[in-house]
Amino acid sequence: QLTTTTCSLVPQVLKSCTEFIEKHGIVDGIYRLSGIASNIQKLRHEFDSEQIPDLTKDIYIQDIHCVGSLCKLYFRELPNPLLTYQLYEKFS
Repeated sequence: QLTTTTCSLVPQVLKSCTEFIEKHGIVDGIYRLSGIASNIQKLRHEFDSEQIPDLTKDIYIQDIHCVGSLCKLYFRELPNPLLTYQLYEKFS
């Protein structure tokens, strides 16, 4: 179970995107299909500017896959993978 302290460690980009997907993302392949690259970059730029974008804008509602794609991009660009190199053997 997550504590308040743990929740505060969740990056805003993941918190906002996952809440949005839980509310609006009941579509097939939400994490499997990619969003439009320009929408993903626009969304990324908004988060990088330390803004919390309005995900209910038509651009994101119509291309909901860009929100899931941004989550995947965030995890891909982590300096260390979630499944750490030290634990890789145990996972495989």
